[in-house]
Amino acid sequence: MKPKRYLANITGVFLLVLLFLPSNALAVQVHGPPEGFMVHIMGHIFFTSALIFLIYILHKYPLDSSPAWKYFKVSIFFWLIWNLDTFMVHILSVRLPKEAIVTGNHLIHTRLKGPFDLERLMFYFGKFDHFLCVPAMYCLAMSLKDFCKRVEKELNTAGSEGRLI
Repeated sequence: MKPKRYLANITGVFLLVLLFLPSNALAVQVHGPPEGFMVHIMGHIFFTSALIFLIYILHKYPLDSSPAWKYFKVSIFFWLIWNLDTFMVHILSVRLPKEAIVTGNHLIHTRLKGPFDLERLMFYFGKFDHFLCVPAMYCLAMSLKDFCKRVEKELNTAGSEGRLI
């Protein structure tokens, strides 16, 4: 057996063993307070800033009026609203007293205790952020799908005319 092929086989077996015998993935690195929370909030601020800048650029210098760009703009709008909502929920979770949120053994057993004032109701309804991020993901996917169709159509047109892009 050739040395390169032997090394590839050993590497493949090693990767399969890692795949089927996993231990802790350590995919999330949790930082203790207050650094982790501050960095997370800074991420929301930078993401919001980037989305506002992108909206400004697309408004000032419109590229196209195709459905792809329209879906993309709607996606940006939903991501911006989602980000502001999530930012608000993070701030409210710090402001609420510790006894306001009762945690159980599982996330589904977590409850919000009364009295339900405006702050707690904003926190509760703000937790339904998936009503904002799912449409954002859908619009982004539809935008990318339309972009791909347009590029494929242009490549097919260029190929039939005997020229390449």
